[in-house]
Amino acid sequence: MQGLLHNQQARMLTPQDHDHDHEADHSLTAEPPTEFLCPISGSLMGDPVTVPSGQVFERACIQACAALSFTPPSSGLDLSRGRYSPASPLPLIPNVPLKNAILNWCARLGFPPPPPLSPHTARDIVRRLMLSLSHPPPHTADDQYAASSSSSSSSSYQHHSRSTSSFSSSSYDHHAPPQKVVPHPQPQLPTTTSPIRSDSFDDNCLNGLPDADPSEQESVMMALRQATRENPARRKSLCTPRLLAALRPMLLSDNPVIQINAAAAMVNLSLETDNKVRIVRSGAVSPLVEVLKGGHPEARDHAAGAIYSLALEDENRAAIGVLGAIPPLLYLFADGSADYRARREAGMALYYVSLGDMNRNKIARASGAVRSILALAGIRDGAAPAEAAAIRKLALMVLANLAGCTDGRAVLMDSGAVAVVAGLMNAGVVGLGSAEEEYCLSALYGLSRGSLRFRGLARVAGVEAVLMRVAEEGGEGTMRREMAKRTLRAMRGEDDEAAAAAAAAGLVFGGNYDDGNVVSEGMMSFRRRPKDYGSNTTKF
Repeated sequence: MQGLLHNQQARMLTPQDHDHDHEADHSLTAEPPTEFLCPISGSLMGDPVTVPSGQVFERACIQACAALSFTPPSSGLDLSRGRYSPASPLPLIPNVPLKNAILNWCARLGFPPPPPLSPHTARDIVRRLMLSLSHPPPHTADDQYAASSSSSSSSSYQHHSRSTSSFSSSSYDHHAPPQKVVPHPQPQLPTTTSPIRSDSFDDNCLNGLPDADPSEQESVMMALRQATRENPARRKSLCTPRLLAALRPMLLSDNPVIQINAAAAMVNLSLETDNKVRIVRSGAVSPLVEVLKGGHPEARDHAAGAIYSLALEDENRAAIGVLGAIPPLLYLFADGSADYRARREAGMALYYVSLGDMNRNKIARASGAVRSILALAGIRDGAAPAEAAAIRKLALMVLANLAGCTDGRAVLMDSGAVAVVAGLMNAGVVGLGSAEEEYCLSALYGLSRGSLRFRGLARVAGVEAVLMRVAEEGGEGTMRREMAKRTLRAMRGEDDEAAAAAAAAGLVFGGNYDDGNVVSEGMMSFRRRPKDYGSNTTKF
């Protein structure tokens, strides 16, 4: 293959290097992983980016395709004329894990890192590809694309090596002195980013992984993280007992690169519904909890996301609580110095974990937990108002769940929850008809159930005026008004039998809101079975 790899090989084996031929020969037998090659240029990527279809390309190559209104075969894109413009460019996400994996691979074999292609070179490659595809030979489009990519790659790197001083000594110039180049088999170039199959991880990557050197472990974790980002079928096939067993000790690694990539891979694997129970049964929750307690900050973020994703499955919630996830989740959620995304993931994890009866009691009994959540629910402003509002909403969601159990109601009233919730509604912090108002109403209704103590606290906090406003105006739908009326009747000691009948009927209220369209499920009597919204959709 005439491309960057051969340029690098030729550079390594100059006439002055005869004493090191044996060592070089060994290094040069390495086949570049197809995941590292741009499907358009056929060369190692210096600046890989992920496009909306999930495919990965060299940045300059896919930008050239967009500029020339050319859609590469099997790319899953539509780059027809007018689709994208300088004012509305094609979204490109830097694929940092893949770039790091390429750099590590080059460093391990002694190759110089591949430079990003220049826009001029990329356009030449794409124009040649367009020209070749305009006169298709009598074989498949995919074969033609691979062949034209190889040809384009050769031409582009001859041009690039002449124009870049760092590669000038290795360009294939007719006047250059003879150089010894070890023959290298030409790999089959992919039409899309080639998947890393589960059997390749099992047979090659996982053998001896715990005893491998850190650089090899880093490379495997980066590759696994990349492999699990791309499509559901890949995540399902990779989620094997052997791979999960190999991943667990990587989560506990002292090396931050290994730990971060292992945690991110676990998040990606957990996105598939079929994988969720399998992951918990494999024993992965305990190392995730350890990462939450004392891992690298970025790894803690991923660990919280993984537990959130796993907690979406009913069957997992009790195990997550028993294995000690609740205290570190509470700590991370309440930690104002932590990254917002990590706190949000921890809050969502707590919400879903607290849908389990046993876990609600665990949270209620945890020292200082309810007071911390109430403090977060009472946030009214901050340096980032949108983030403060999101944290407040998550805290209210958890409070609404806690109000659905006896221990939770007692601790909430001891901690001043009635006054906090009423204060938010009285001050207009939560808008009429908003999701936050729904959770406030849910909490108040839960606290009102069979409690004479609530009646006194509610009168002092001015709850009656708030509920009367909702009962009269109500926002969207009638369920909010009906709930406010029943809470008022409970406050006044009226119609207790009607409230009990409504509870037995399992009335529900809710709507479509942010944060995964979650609905209020905090009240026992107003609860329906949680809707499975699939997963958090972030892929790391």
